Amino acid sequence: MSAQLDPSHLSTRLIESTQDWQQFDKLLRTYAATDLDQPHLSSIWKDLDDLPARYGPPHGTAFLLIAQSNTDLNAEVVGCGALASTKMQGACEIKRLFIQPAFRGQGGSKVLIRDLLEKAQAEGYDQAVLSTWQSNSTGLALYQALGFLPVPSFKSHPNSELIFLGRSLRATDAQTFP
Repeated sequence: MSAQLDPSHLSTRLIESTQDWQQFDKLLRTYAATDLDQPHLSSIWKDLDDLPARYGPPHGTAFLLIAQSNTDLNAEVVGCGALASTKMQGACEIKRLFIQPAFRGQGGSKVLIRDLLEKAQAEGYDQAVLSTWQSNSTGLALYQALGFLPVPSFKSHPNSELIFLGRSLRATDAQTFP
């Protein structure tokens, strides 16, 4: 059964402490075991072996998604997301967006993406890019609703079914965050 949340009770926390990195690790392992399409092709295993290298300063940023229900005063970590640098000039990649199944469909992905985009812009990136599978229809719909458009491939990957999307972060493009 899904825990019902008021979207105003969702927030993010920048991962800085050892305990936060341990929670991020646990969420990524759950993601890899349950939701990751073609995990044998993923770089997640290398990332997990070397946390926080790719997602910690100065090359990246990671957030935990925190939920507090209307009836319970205790906050719970229910998801995560990260930014990683890319080989493209001025672009960062949104990575490892994951919400625990019981908390999906309640706006958590939008909260994470909004905060990741704001952090990327504050760090001086001009564009945020991401990749997903053609089979991820829910994710594709969300990304498109948030202003992500098809972009050329920004990394090599052995599966040709990966879709590449991007969104400008330049103030002159006047895009507001969700």
